[in-house]
Amino acid sequence: MDGLDNLLYDMRFRPKRVRNDTNMAMAGRNYKSYILRTSDVIPNPRAPVMNPLIATALALLFLSPVADQQKPLPPALRALVNTEREFSATSLREGIRASFMKYFADDGVSLSPKPHVYKKAAGQTPAPSNPLARSLYWEPVFADIASSGDIGCTMGPSRYRDASKADTVVQYGFFFSVWKKQKDGTWKVAVDVGSGSTKVVEEYFGRPVETMPHETYKSPRKRSDPKSLRRELMALDRLFAKNAVKRSAVESYRGILDPHARALRDGLVPFVGKEDVLAYLVKGTAVRIPAPIDAGASKAGDFGYTYGSFSENAKAKSPSGYYLRIWRRNAKGAWRIACEVAEPAE
Repeated sequence: MDGLDNLLYDMRFRPKRVRNDTNMAMAGRNYKSYILRTSDVIPNPRAPVMNPLIATALALLFLSPVADQQKPLPPALRALVNTEREFSATSLREGIRASFMKYFADDGVSLSPKPHVYKKAAGQTPAPSNPLARSLYWEPVFADIASSGDIGCTMGPSRYRDASKADTVVQYGFFFSVWKKQKDGTWKVAVDVGSGSTKVVEEYFGRPVETMPHETYKSPRKRSDPKSLRRELMALDRLFAKNAVKRSAVESYRGILDPHARALRDGLVPFVGKEDVLAYLVKGTAVRIPAPIDAGASKAGDFGYTYGSFSENAKAKSPSGYYLRIWRRNAKGAWRIACEVAEPAE
């Protein structure tokens, strides 16, 4: 396998080293795979296809905003969702590397297997000899955006196949991305992370795109500058970390989760709603001792993100994993965690 492939596949799911009778191995960890013969794969209109003409036709179908949901998405959010779909369609049509190079910002960061600037890392790795030998397909089923329309996020199922093998390892996962609008008006990925899961992921393909209900935050007439908002979110992440150490992590989450919060952990499907997320965290999936690396916020100051590493104990010499959080202000102006993804380190 080309070195770049390991980097790319970690972006939308995180595979675990496995072997089958074709001696295929994937780098990474914590994913679920299903081994089946190519001839046994049931045709699916949303499955990756290696014929470029068929892929292009399907891609155009997926780009239709009619499939979003019964209630149309707001124009700005619809544009973001369609960009995510174009990203996936380009992956099928031109190859995985080409699509990531096109849709990642120059300073866009991937958290898998550890935080790195994607284009810089990819530029140091040879391109795959056959860009269409392997297919990576995904769909957005959740999306949200700042009121100023400059920062948003998407999440959804992903599926990978190697069509060059007689026996195919089908790998499932979920992706989560933060997008930023560029000066030229295009959307580019700012932060991206993948999470492994099981075949239940198939149930998520074809779902309408959901967005998060949230209270309306009225931005002050004099808006905070981006640097101030970044410092504010970094400080908030550190305060959360301090409280999580002093008190139980779950109680810290209880006081800061949005009522409609979502959480995603490796090997599972997303949990939706504050109580379900808390029940999820009680089982030991709470992020403990987080150390924020960077943050960003919308011009309106109502939507932001933080990402960083976390450790299971204060004496750990290396990170236990990495996390990405989406923050939203409520009507009173208080920041709340709207989404959180956490992945174990290798």
